[in-house]
Amino acid sequence: MGQIVRSGAEIAPPVLRKLPRGRLEEMHDAAETVIECETVLRKSGMSVLSEVLRDQGTFTTWERYPKGDIFDPETHCQYFYHAHAADEMLSSENGHFHLFVRPDALGLNLTPWDLPGARIPADAPDDTGARFAHIGAISVNAKGTPLRIFTTNRWVTDETFYRASDMIRLLDHFAIELAHPNWAVNLWLSAMVSLYRPQFEALLEARDSRIQAWLDSHPDSAVLEDRGLQNISELAIDTHAQIAAIEAELDL
Repeated sequence: MGQIVRSGAEIAPPVLRKLPRGRLEEMHDAAETVIECETVLRKSGMSVLSEVLRDQGTFTTWERYPKGDIFDPETHCQYFYHAHAADEMLSSENGHFHLFVRPDALGLNLTPWDLPGARIPADAPDDTGARFAHIGAISVNAKGTPLRIFTTNRWVTDETFYRASDMIRLLDHFAIELAHPNWAVNLWLSAMVSLYRPQFEALLEARDSRIQAWLDSHPDSAVLEDRGLQNISELAIDTHAQIAAIEAELDL
């Protein structure tokens, strides 16, 4: 198999000045929501991490929290939190949120990317509405502070795999509008996707480029099932730096 690539390739942050003002304003509104959610949770002695793990028993590597995942039946979006082994995460990382959208349930009728190793997840072979796509993951430290966002290979989440051009369309649809396990956590996750929209786009595009490069250098690989390729692209994030960059472009 060769070298195992667990860490995603770090990409350059996107240039915000290329974005239309309307997008920047949407990102700024999302930033206000992110900060408000973090402030309310902190004042209550909570964090996004504490609330997904509340009443879940012993926090165990690879287990998904909250148990059974969080799925919004109206928006057709889903997430769970978990941790990998220490050598597969940042030194300061506690774990990460994996975020999903079900495109066919939204009526988008996207065509899965026909790549070696592509397959429909085993738990949804016929029901296209149950097929889910992984838009990305958000890592946090033990205090719930976000550290990075990243993409993964298909086998990691057992998703239906779509091209980045289709995946980017799904970013506008990610929203969890539920009170369980905590309304502020769900709102925070939804707003984080909006706040870092250009970063998620860039990561998905980099994911596709790296998959193609992997195929070029491993021509016999069933690339989407290749355990040698785990995380594909990643980017360190800093919410206050992101807000400052947005406000600089908006002249605020």
